[in-house]
Amino acid sequence: MRHLTTQIGDDNMTDRFLTIDELAEALGGLGRASIYRHIKALPGFPQPVKVGAATRFRQSEVQAYIRGDCLTSKGVL
Repeated sequence: MRHLTTQIGDDNMTDRFLTIDELAEALGGLGRASIYRHIKALPGFPQPVKVGAATRFRQSEVQAYIRGDCLTSKGVL
């Protein structure tokens, strides 16, 4: 499988795009339906990015969410 990356800013950092299955695994096995509910309901939850016909999630946003950088009082998993 080919991994998609994107350049972040002017430095050499790259951000990997995760599939929904990789996102689910990173979030402890959360189901697809729960992920899509969280996208709509939880502030700060990683938002999908369309890459052609595919839906992906930025790894940096997922990591920030897991660390709690994006959580608000309503945005707790």
